[in-house]
Amino acid sequence: MAAPSRPRLSIEAPDANALFDGAATPVYPHSGRPVQPKLALYLERLAREQRRSPVLEIAVTLRCPPLRPDDEAAVQRELRTFFEEERKVADLEVRVNRVEGLGAFRYGLPLIALALLVAGIFYFALPELTSASFVTYLTALLYLFFITVVWVMLWDPIETLLFDSYFLRARRAALEKLRDAPTRFAYVPPIAR
Repeated sequence: MAAPSRPRLSIEAPDANALFDGAATPVYPHSGRPVQPKLALYLERLAREQRRSPVLEIAVTLRCPPLRPDDEAAVQRELRTFFEEERKVADLEVRVNRVEGLGAFRYGLPLIALALLVAGIFYFALPELTSASFVTYLTALLYLFFITVVWVMLWDPIETLLFDSYFLRARRAALEKLRDAPTRFAYVPPIAR
């Protein structure tokens, strides 16, 4: 049985320098030439689309004379370095997301305890008020108020820890695949103008 082929992420450029942002100087944690921002985002999204595939291949078609093999290797090395450095940034985002999500629970959990305490006071400790309907009304009103506040306070940490972390991990996985993807070069004649 033949091994499944790797999904191919195809890009085209006039030459190898067009893949990189020549105007931008490297900013830490980047040490080499940064990839064009739109191209990097495009490749990342293509890699995220192929989340079931453990490996990818990048096919670069250049409209210029063929590069020497060592120049091709240098371009591939620069692409790998860029996506490795972006993966490190994604790792940091995952860690910060976890710290901030757990930190937000510090405010939500005491509020839940307060809501339970207030509801308990009205339910158990104040049954001898003049009107049972007043107590029921006040208890229901306080319950609705606290449940709304608790939901608002807990939604951000839940969103941060569950939903945002999923997308951040997906981005990190896509960047790892791009870092490890072999780059294949093809050449076509330049477009005549």
